[in-house]
Amino acid sequence: MAFPWTGGFDACQFGTMDLNGDSFDDLVVFDRRGNRLLTFLNDGIPGEISFAFHPEYAAHFPQMKEWVVFADYNGDGLNDIFTYSPGWAGTQVFKHLATIPPTFEQVVWPYLTSLQGGGYVNIIATNADFPAIFDVDNDGDLDILTFWALGTFIELHLNRSVEKYGHADSLIFEKTDFCWGRVAENEENNILYLDTCLFKNAIFQPEDGFRHRGATMLMHDFDHNGLPDMLLADVDYPGLTLLINEGTPNEAFITSQDTLFPSYDHPVHLFSMPVTALIDVNNDGKKDLLVSPFDPNPFVTENEKSIWLYLNTGTNELPHFELFTRNFLQDQTIDLGSGAYPVMTDADGDGIPDLIVGNHGTYLRSWYSNNTLHSDYESGLAFFKGSLNERGEFALHLVDRDFAGLKNLQLTAIVPAFADLDGDGVPELIVGSKNGQLALFQYNDNGNYQLNDARYLNIDVGEYSAPQFFDLDEDGITDLVIGAKNGKISWYKGSHEGQKLTFSLVTGFLGKVNVTDYNLSYDGFCVPHFFHDTSGHIRLICGSEQGKLFLFDQIEGNLDGTFRETNDWETVFGFPDAPSGLGMRSSAITFRLPGEKDIQLMAGNFCGGLQLFSTLKIPVAPGLTENWQSEALFFPNPTSGKTRLWKNFGDETVLCQVFNMLGKLVYETKLHSSESLNLTTLGKGVYFVVLKNGKKQYSSKLIIE
Repeated sequence: MAFPWTGGFDACQFGTMDLNGDSFDDLVVFDRRGNRLLTFLNDGIPGEISFAFHPEYAAHFPQMKEWVVFADYNGDGLNDIFTYSPGWAGTQVFKHLATIPPTFEQVVWPYLTSLQGGGYVNIIATNADFPAIFDVDNDGDLDILTFWALGTFIELHLNRSVEKYGHADSLIFEKTDFCWGRVAENEENNILYLDTCLFKNAIFQPEDGFRHRGATMLMHDFDHNGLPDMLLADVDYPGLTLLINEGTPNEAFITSQDTLFPSYDHPVHLFSMPVTALIDVNNDGKKDLLVSPFDPNPFVTENEKSIWLYLNTGTNELPHFELFTRNFLQDQTIDLGSGAYPVMTDADGDGIPDLIVGNHGTYLRSWYSNNTLHSDYESGLAFFKGSLNERGEFALHLVDRDFAGLKNLQLTAIVPAFADLDGDGVPELIVGSKNGQLALFQYNDNGNYQLNDARYLNIDVGEYSAPQFFDLDEDGITDLVIGAKNGKISWYKGSHEGQKLTFSLVTGFLGKVNVTDYNLSYDGFCVPHFFHDTSGHIRLICGSEQGKLFLFDQIEGNLDGTFRETNDWETVFGFPDAPSGLGMRSSAITFRLPGEKDIQLMAGNFCGGLQLFSTLKIPVAPGLTENWQSEALFFPNPTSGKTRLWKNFGDETVLCQVFNMLGKLVYETKLHSSESLNLTTLGKGVYFVVLKNGKKQYSSKLIIE
């Protein structure tokens, strides 16, 4: 993976800026799940998609909430920032200060206003709407299109900066049209009506009155007639509608609509309420189309294949978009859907630590009931096998997306923990979940984990149990601590019954820890992780609903008292401040790699990814085995290096690619059926072979002894 430790992606909006002064348009990604900003440098190679993750640039940006539009309002060639103003249902603006790296000055707060009637009032822009900020009348300053507060019609707020001052660097608006394009939205669904501006038409007025639920907009002249058209999406629906404008420069008039845009290729079908951006992704001078969910509800949207990239094979004047991938950026990072709860343990008993990651859930499907959108998810464990090369360098390889077969249990928000509970030297697996209970899995004779007890010890902490095994009272016996939705930690003291460990409740409010921020939510979603620092003292890190990682000390000898929250991150980890940019519902673990003394910190978040806060660079190989074939592709296997294609492809030629454990392509050739393959130059080890035959792909493990 090119950049495994981004933290994942869910519901993204996109913009460009020159971050490092090389004159290339770099990529800025805003994920509204936790209001995360991710920055990528563009290598600028013509015709290639070539980005490198550089999170250090994100620190130079202001805090943004819910939505952001990157657009140049003052005509200096640098994109400024328009973003949601929390609590005001409006827009605040930050001006680019023409620095490298970019820095910003807030120029509008709390909201943009527009002359409406007798005075200037807020231009309504809710967290459920993505406005169009675009030069609609082509006079050189940016105008605003947004839905009327009660829905149905689109308002146009023209910027009067050029008319009044002769330049574009002011933001002074006037509402000039309450029904832009003479198009109306049905308040019950995503149907649009053309050539109508009637307020009292019955089809626009349900029994409970007007109610606008949310929409996204993008303006561009798609048919090259000199007039701006609109791409529109509606909340709860997966598609895009292209509205074609054939009016005049002074009065838009929508005459036709493509409700399955782009109908000439693969129409967008992405739950829910896709938001779009036009960005030259592959450095060919033509703007491509990026699409991602915008719905404020994180429990109805696609989350693993949620960034669709359409490459522009036409021109900027007449674009033609062809679907290139449904997981742009996501295929080069750890992204497990929604939620990421890691634990580092030797899961396969080879003496090398592995990474096991639970998740809240991976998107499966969406459906409607009583005109309400619902979506289904499945939660499971991902197994990243750890390996050491001859130089002692540690790497991870994604082997299994359903470790221990937990997807069959239909649990939500799985949090794993491992401990030897029966004294046989083999760790058992405990998982917490949304139901607040614990499930016990034991290692069987077939080398797999199987469910032993769905309600282990009848433990129930309410909702969202997050377990960890740790000898908290330092009596030599492992204890059990469990975080919960209420923001608190329960402590179950461990004791022996013969060779077996059992646990009994001591307190449901350990250390008086409560990570709930009641200004934001009534829930804390505490995910605790106890560990020993380099001095041997017990510390506690807690993930939380708001994404903050809490660090506590004063734990030893104080288990019936109050733990102290501290900001002493530098002493423990070597960095001056707490990790930032984690997003919502964070989790964290610490670990030491073989041969390393320093404590490493890894964090997960609701976007389904992991962030590594460390000087170490741990490479991650992607899941080449996800399309694993039970049939033999080569024989012999294992081999000394010489083997033969065993699968019969008839007279066809297949592309053969060989990857090492780090996912690096080390050999490539074309083969016919029964053709020999000489890999003696690769050396001993485990490799992964991919055969590509047209649209079909086959993969298998190959061992060279």
